[in-house]
Amino acid sequence: EEHKNYSTGKLVKIITPSKDRVPTPCPYYNICGGCHLQGLNYSNQLKYKKEKVINILEKYSNIKVNPDIIPSSEYHYRNKISLKVKDNKLGLLSENTHNINPIDNCLLVSNKVNNLIKYLNTNINLSKVKEVIIRENNSKLMLIIKGNIPKKDIELLQSVIDSLYINDKHIYGLIKLEEILSNYKYVISPNSFFQINKEQTINLYNQVKKYLGNNNNNILDLYCGSATIGIYVSNNAKNITGIEINPSSILDAKENIKLNNITNMNVLEGNVNKLLKSNNTYDAIIVDPPRSGLDKTTKETLLKIKSPKIIYVSCNPITLARDIKDLSINYNLQDIKLFDMFPNTYHVESIVLLNKKIQLYK
Repeated sequence: EEHKNYSTGKLVKIITPSKDRVPTPCPYYNICGGCHLQGLNYSNQLKYKKEKVINILEKYSNIKVNPDIIPSSEYHYRNKISLKVKDNKLGLLSENTHNINPIDNCLLVSNKVNNLIKYLNTNINLSKVKEVIIRENNSKLMLIIKGNIPKKDIELLQSVIDSLYINDKHIYGLIKLEEILSNYKYVISPNSFFQINKEQTINLYNQVKKYLGNNNNNILDLYCGSATIGIYVSNNAKNITGIEINPSSILDAKENIKLNNITNMNVLEGNVNKLLKSNNTYDAIIVDPPRSGLDKTTKETLLKIKSPKIIYVSCNPITLARDIKDLSINYNLQDIKLFDMFPNTYHVESIVLLNKKIQLYK
């Protein structure tokens, strides 16, 4: 398929395999599309992701970098999986299609989750179910069903899961799961966002702490979710304010703050671009926006605040590069680190430290 600036193609036949190509252990690799890079050995997966970020930042923000990339466990790292239903069996969507491919296991989740997938496929009537979400945190399983299952099947599930929600209604078991990151505990609701790779989340948050340094008076935590980062760095500042639009995440954030006996953090519910004020002073601002990045209004306000540093956590190098360029009026990119949060896929997590430019006056 031809586009204005690029073309795409579909692999038809491998004539001579690359020395970097490896056998794909997943039987669904060719039909699922979720693991884009599974056929590439892991060291070259990391190289590809690093070069991807380097090229995007140079092309779109005219910045040359050579970042380190932190590796991860290649498999069994996901703590959440979303599955569709076809022919009474759970499946994954093929990329960019509505095709559902029935599966019995996924190599990116734990054996415990895979055993639950097999159990659901074998023992539960899924004919009236549209979607199933499985969350695993701290060795506990939460099952979230969109649709309906027979009453007898609801009873069957009690022996294999710790929490059940059907159509957003709590049926039995734990109301929330709990995760532990270093010395901090976090509750997780069915609809709240939480990073899917625990190992790399800890590494990422430790890097945020390094960038922050100590002796901060006020820190602003934008798109704070359930206050995971803010709580993790709470010892690095006197006061932390978080802003988050998701009501479920805000409820979890307040509970997490109380759970960890954090007395120097508060959270506000609402849209960042409406709650962010230019007349406040912050020693550092942490931003962890969605894939769409920072909106225009938010960037304009950040430029007016002129905090000494902005720590930007990003899951999308394209919007990261755009936002760095827009913020370059007042900020220089001081440092960047990459984290392989999603092995075997083309996704990569970045964290950058932006320092305010020194203004020289005559």
